[in-house]
Amino acid sequence: MIEKDKVVGNISSLFNKYSGKEELENEINRLQSHIVELELDVRTANIRYEKSIESEKKAVAAKQEAEEQLNALDVKLKTLEHEVEKERIDVPASISFACNDQFSKQRTEEFLRSLSTIGYNDPSLVSLYIAADESPASIKDYELLAERVDSKTLALAEKVGSSTGFVLFHSPDHMINELLVPPLPMEKSSWNADNKFDISTISELLNKNAGVCVLVAHAGESFTGFSLDSQDFDSFQMIKTSVKAKHAKGGFSQRRFERLRDEDIAHHIDKVRIAMKDILDEFRGSIDYMILAGDLPLAKEITSDILLDITQVYSSSDVRIEKHNISGIMKQLMTCRRYRL
Repeated sequence: MIEKDKVVGNISSLFNKYSGKEELENEINRLQSHIVELELDVRTANIRYEKSIESEKKAVAAKQEAEEQLNALDVKLKTLEHEVEKERIDVPASISFACNDQFSKQRTEEFLRSLSTIGYNDPSLVSLYIAADESPASIKDYELLAERVDSKTLALAEKVGSSTGFVLFHSPDHMINELLVPPLPMEKSSWNADNKFDISTISELLNKNAGVCVLVAHAGESFTGFSLDSQDFDSFQMIKTSVKAKHAKGGFSQRRFERLRDEDIAHHIDKVRIAMKDILDEFRGSIDYMILAGDLPLAKEITSDILLDITQVYSSSDVRIEKHNISGIMKQLMTCRRYRL
């Protein structure tokens, strides 16, 4: 019986082999395994797709939120600018500085040392530094600054015309409300509130050994020079020419006189330019600033054709040119203007 079953099995095996049934079953098994692998791949791809859709939704939401915040900040900025402009307009013309003085470098340093001795229990003393050609309204965190410094003080500070910037020292009780305009440009705007005034930046500026080229321009008498340390002149020239005084009468005589005066001034400008170019050629690599003083429109005309990458400073000091006191010219230029608000 066993032999019979064995024979039948062999015959069945041979039949399957020759009929291709076994090969078909193997192919079916292989395909089913491949189907399972594909189903897993599809499932994995679906999961990744769902995650990418979710990430895309989050990215879109984050972008919308950022745009909303940007729009809100833009609106807030425009509102603040409008309020600042309104305060500036609303300040009565009668409000002005209590006093306006000129401080020598030595007097300024003594004044700063006095300010540095003042101390409060809380951080309410404001030191506001405004860089050249900037204003309090453009400073970072202006809203916080406006909470510590009253609008009238800020409006007055906006009125200060300075090509070098300024520093404001302000106490909430108005016991201290001082503004100083330095002779050389402030490079960076900043502010802080502490229990003591921060005098470091202006002190460093006053003691900076800067190379300065100076032009004090007047029709008929001008001065140009260079100082390596902004204290004493290393080289200078005084330029004197004959320039007619202004004519008081009218008519043809006045017009002819003014034409002759203009020719005298043009001649003076040419001579000063030659002197200036001599100074610039000699000290070109050592000049940090060019200080213009005296008749500023005339000084600007003299320097109009000088193409140098040098910061120009317009001094409002009434500089007197005295041949016997050349060092006094630099002292007059290095003064600080002090405003009591």
